[in-house]
Amino acid sequence: MDIKYTYQPVIINPAKYNAKKAARIKAEKVKAEKENEKVQMLREESMQRGDLEILDDGSPVAQLQRFHQSTDEMSAALRQFLWRRTHEKNSGDLSESFERILDEDVFPKINALLKEVASLQEGSIENLLRHAHLFFMDDSDLVLVLREVLKRRNLDELIRKRLLTLLKHVEATADPRRLKAGINTALKARLFGKALNINPALIRQSYRYFLESDAREIEIYQEWIISYGYQKRAAIVDFMEGALLTDIDSQDPSCSRHEFGNLLGKLGQLKLLRSSDALFIKKILGIPLVRTFNDSEKSWLLFMLCILQDPDDLDDFLTEVVGERTFFSRSALRSSLLQVIYRACKSLPLELFIEPGYSQILAEKLAKIAYDQERIEHQRAMEQHEKSAGFIYRPQQNKRREVLSL
Repeated sequence: MDIKYTYQPVIINPAKYNAKKAARIKAEKVKAEKENEKVQMLREESMQRGDLEILDDGSPVAQLQRFHQSTDEMSAALRQFLWRRTHEKNSGDLSESFERILDEDVFPKINALLKEVASLQEGSIENLLRHAHLFFMDDSDLVLVLREVLKRRNLDELIRKRLLTLLKHVEATADPRRLKAGINTALKARLFGKALNINPALIRQSYRYFLESDAREIEIYQEWIISYGYQKRAAIVDFMEGALLTDIDSQDPSCSRHEFGNLLGKLGQLKLLRSSDALFIKKILGIPLVRTFNDSEKSWLLFMLCILQDPDDLDDFLTEVVGERTFFSRSALRSSLLQVIYRACKSLPLELFIEPGYSQILAEKLAKIAYDQERIEHQRAMEQHEKSAGFIYRPQQNKRREVLSL
């Protein structure tokens, strides 16, 4: 049986929506101007009565007068702000809800979805969901869209019934943690995404992964660096902190109190890693000598992450980060370089190493490298001295010297 339905695109009309928003802003501006005019009129009447004398000098009286004048203006602005917030709450303004939908081209997709729902024959809810996901793939976006559309009073009853059925189905079958987390942090993801030039849907997905992940904090940190670049690693931690606190304070949080407690502990470890990372890089690249060997922040960041997880391979990591240039450098430069690296590594908190004994292993490795370096330099100095005296020094396997005359 064919369904007779006259589609009404005015339900979600972006032009009408923007026009209403512009009209509301204009009305608020007019009201604020009237408030300021009223304050100014009262002030002029007082001046005419001789109650108030405007002073332009820098005297205390003039300063106090200007303070009262600015207070009047601030009070008027505050009253206007509070009125606007109250009006938005009472009128059920949709701007925030639509801004929380991270899908692109929201209004055209909503209208296309409504047309699709209206033209569908009677069928399973799975078929309806499949069509809805063609427009909004993320369940959090889809739920936000359905909730907002169902608020419209001029919605056809058949469409309303189908959308309500679809909404209940998505809310019942979607992963509750991912669904709620996506809704609660969408606006935060949009703001950070715009500031960092990152896809907001991608950064929201990273927050969901953070909630679900059993990986070590350093592995999560590395994943963020791989996904967004090492330059944005500190800002990503800021986003995760803001998103987590927003989620906790929401009306329908994604996790239990116990789960949030564990997540706050994990976040604290990530913040410690971020601050230690910044201090380590500062200690390393703040020394001009180090920059002559390698001035790449990315390289030294990788070095730090490697020694926190596998200090036994310190020799290989040093070779990677400073290369063979140290071999051709003067002994004093090599020793100074090792001292800088040693001090930077010693500043890393014990909690960041993935195993309790790794900090001690790193310290012993650094000490051994420094000792070996001194021994090699001493041997070279002896060779240089004996060459200048006309002899060549060659160590034997039995550790006795063989002195050959030139």
